[in-house]
Amino acid sequence: MNVIDQLDQIELKARQLLLKLERLRLENAELKEENEHLKAELDKQRGAVGVLKDKLEKTHGVLEQPKGNDSEQAQQLRQQLDQYIREIDKCIEWLHNY
Repeated sequence: MNVIDQLDQIELKARQLLLKLERLRLENAELKEENEHLKAELDKQRGAVGVLKDKLEKTHGVLEQPKGNDSEQAQQLRQQLDQYIREIDKCIEWLHNY
């Protein structure tokens, strides 16, 4: 193999490396963008979990207060509390999956 062939091989490998480098840079940029999107979504879900926990605590506090004969209202609050618990469980499950 003469010098010109060797130089051609080196040039070819250099071009291949540049193409690979460009693909990796593009992939890296896409992954960074996806990562930022997922972080934002996670923050949003954490906020939703926080809101639901606050609602849960408030509802639980109301249920703890003696109401006398307000069993219908207590039943509605229990149903609302159960709904909040289901929503919190869904958010927690979502957070664990991502």
